[in-house]
Amino acid sequence: MIFRVVNEERMEQVRNLWKYSFEKEDDPFFQWYFSEYCGKDNTVIGGFDENDNLQNMLHLNPYMLRIRSYEQLVHYIVGVATAPESRGRHIFGELLKTAFEVLRSQQFPFVLLMPVYAGIYLPYQFSYCYYRHKYDMDIKIFQPGKTGKDLPVRREAADKGKLSAIYERAVKNWNGVPVRTDFQWKKLLTVHGMENVLCAVCYRDTEAAGYMLYKVADGVFNIIELLSCDQEVRNRLLQYAAQHKSEITRLTWLAEEWDKSYLYFKDQNLSGELYPFMMARCIDARLALSKLSVSENIPEDSIILLLSDNIIERNNHLLKLKTSAGKLDVASTMDDGEITMDMDVFTQLYFGTFSATELYEAGMIWAGNVEKLALLDKIFPKCRNYINEYF
Repeated sequence: MIFRVVNEERMEQVRNLWKYSFEKEDDPFFQWYFSEYCGKDNTVIGGFDENDNLQNMLHLNPYMLRIRSYEQLVHYIVGVATAPESRGRHIFGELLKTAFEVLRSQQFPFVLLMPVYAGIYLPYQFSYCYYRHKYDMDIKIFQPGKTGKDLPVRREAADKGKLSAIYERAVKNWNGVPVRTDFQWKKLLTVHGMENVLCAVCYRDTEAAGYMLYKVADGVFNIIELLSCDQEVRNRLLQYAAQHKSEITRLTWLAEEWDKSYLYFKDQNLSGELYPFMMARCIDARLALSKLSVSENIPEDSIILLLSDNIIERNNHLLKLKTSAGKLDVASTMDDGEITMDMDVFTQLYFGTFSATELYEAGMIWAGNVEKLALLDKIFPKCRNYINEYF
């Protein structure tokens, strides 16, 4: 099997494997993806047999993410598929390793993916770095909180400028969020338009203060994205959703992990649940650490980390981290490691999904010196992670 970046000459094979595995050729998304995006704004890596026939593939779609206040280009793995004649031969691992090497050579420290089944990716040291609060409820018993004010909601065409302003205000203190450029907004809204996604905007004193992108189909009101400047506006948009009782039977919504809308619900059975959403993996820990900024208030101290990578040999490290006001120095060392963790755990720590203390308490970190966990908590403070891109 030969693994390589797919060129235009072989793109028809990519189309055919996508058609077999995902949407059909007459699907609007298929037509848009292969006419406007695939091979132009992303990279496809494929495995080919001795007759140059595509046997498996993955697509690397680039996103600029703001991770710990630093904008980093991160590739989102989508379109993972294997031709039916090659399934069961365990060729995915080599394809993934090829993708890692390509991205490392281009100086990218992380990759993302949304798993259909996490068990496929856990052996390759991916870990969940984004969670959501999942709601799935009978619309007839849904009673959102009150707003206390008359906040008008209007159903209108999605306006990039209006939505972008709300998005930037809502996510400004969150981590791991995509920087939605004009290009990304155009891509997002184009696909939403093809999929009949609707838009409702809530106003306060004539200013747009929140929006909800949603879809109504098969008796379900599905909230695709709801962002607002405060809970009052959020409640008003949920009221708007609840007023569709005559058309739908259920409401579904993947809210932010920390959403507290359920505190207003009178029926405890509607409270929802924690939902693992998106995985990430660090493919170059040394590069990731070089991009890390620390607080001006961090104490002068040091810690020795032993990082273990089972897939990428060059990503195994024994590092000494030295901190001083607003500064982090990283150097290789031969001293004994004080804290040991696998690369999937390091990824969660770097993204701020969990603190070092939480990961230690969960048995994910080994600490020869438990007191050093406090310094790790300061180097990698816990964050609120949010992403809502699906392709």
